[in-house]
Amino acid sequence: MQHWLTHATVFTGSEWINNCHVCVEDDHIAALTTSLPATHIEQHHCQNHLIVPAFIDAQVYGGGGRLFAQFPDTESLLALAAENRKGGTAQCLLTIATQPIEIILECLAALNDYLQQGGEGILGLHLEGPFMHPDKRGAHVLEWIHTPTVDEIDLILSHAKGHLKMITLAPECCSNAVLQRLRNAGVVIAAGHSNATYDEAKQFSARGVQSVTHLFNAMSSIHHRKPGMPVAVFEDNDLMASIIPDGIHVDYAMIKLAKTLMGERLFFITDAVTTTTDGPYKHMLHADHYALPDGTLSGSSLSMLQAVRNGITQVGLTPAESLRMASLYPAKLLGIENEFGNIAPGKKAAMVLLDENWKLLKVFGF
Repeated sequence: MQHWLTHATVFTGSEWINNCHVCVEDDHIAALTTSLPATHIEQHHCQNHLIVPAFIDAQVYGGGGRLFAQFPDTESLLALAAENRKGGTAQCLLTIATQPIEIILECLAALNDYLQQGGEGILGLHLEGPFMHPDKRGAHVLEWIHTPTVDEIDLILSHAKGHLKMITLAPECCSNAVLQRLRNAGVVIAAGHSNATYDEAKQFSARGVQSVTHLFNAMSSIHHRKPGMPVAVFEDNDLMASIIPDGIHVDYAMIKLAKTLMGERLFFITDAVTTTTDGPYKHMLHADHYALPDGTLSGSSLSMLQAVRNGITQVGLTPAESLRMASLYPAKLLGIENEFGNIAPGKKAAMVLLDENWKLLKVFGF
């Protein structure tokens, strides 16, 4: 079935097109044009508002009061997809923090069932932990953190059925055999919750690491005599990195510095959790962030749309670049840029309509 989105300012991912008309056929984009053909096909007049690519969040733990690891079921996944839509996110990596292996497998089983039924809004799983450095655990449960074996990785992969898309681990705590097994399975390896030195981090990409999770948070820090992990990330053109643009996890000045040094290798995540009163991760909302009862920072309250706004108003990015950090760049890391992350014929019709104040008006195609 075909319909038109007409009279919009469209950001394709590379350029802005004024008075543009988008033809959508089924769930794909069929055409972009500035000359609307005579047609009786259904039209949605966009009133010269902005159409931009829908967002992709590579790290989000739950929504609507249901933390997935605490409630691993379809209801939690539907709640997360609905919460994501409110912030313009079309696709996400469902994320679970450090858990015992039996909980990880239970989460995988629930996710597999959901994805077999259509999997609205979720690309797969991002496993954050338990293979991290205990000194950089942040809000993660210490007693479950450990060094992985190849057999343990094989067990997880066998239950994942191809749906484990990303894993955050401390590479200095993992063998080359473990990293190779993950790469062979097509899992994106992200370094995070790591105490790696500058010299150790310089070896990350050679060992199969492709990205870094929430840059600056839960990693060795920058010091003028000990450059630390972030400096190695800045220097390695083969590494991407996510960052949380809420001004709490990272000061906006540091985001600007990282962006200046990394360019297209840096992208946004929300790291968003939801209020949780049971289980090991009791996330409590404190105005604009979440913390555990002991005060440990445990997650953000960001949406991806707010991340984009912050990129523009607080970091000083152009609207185009802030949008790419929430769409095209994570799509490239996850290998889905042929479907998502920009607006062009043949791509998925995952788009959002925004007004001139960057308020979400409508979502299309998801």
